[in-house]
Amino acid sequence: MFCCFLQSLKLLRMDTKINLRIDEYLKETIEEYALDEGKNLSEYIRDVLSDHVGIHKNYEENENCSIPSVYYFDRKNDYEKSYEFTYLLTWLFCKYMFPVDTNSKNLISALKRSVELVISESSFSQELKMEFVKVLNDINRFLVESDYEGKQFYFSVYNHQYSFNYQMLMNEIWSKK
Repeated sequence: MFCCFLQSLKLLRMDTKINLRIDEYLKETIEEYALDEGKNLSEYIRDVLSDHVGIHKNYEENENCSIPSVYYFDRKNDYEKSYEFTYLLTWLFCKYMFPVDTNSKNLISALKRSVELVISESSFSQELKMEFVKVLNDINRFLVESDYEGKQFYFSVYNHQYSFNYQMLMNEIWSKK
């Protein structure tokens, strides 16, 4: 925790200047995002770059983890905007198409932590968080169950007790700005 705090303090030092050229439409779009968050353009771009670099820097330092983990959030309920959440979504939809899993237990454990963060850090509805509890329960089952050929997750199987409501997830994501 203290190490993460020090890393975030390093990101606050602003002694270097970057100039870049972008088209007018991109600039206007970024300015709109910044305005939505109550920031000026420079603050917003610094935050985006800090989040991106912070995620990948943490990933490179932790060779045992197959996916990066975000070490801080600027605002409460910012988790669903993170790279880690995007990775989790990709994995959830891959399991929908291919429920059999051959990933390492380390990767599954990292995904478990991501699901726990969705439940604790996201701004999703309580109903959707309960859907993620189903995924969490299925991951726990998967991790303790002995390995066998064709071992699969059940949250992605239609009409199973662990079935995840993908439609609810898509509706909530699409309803957010």
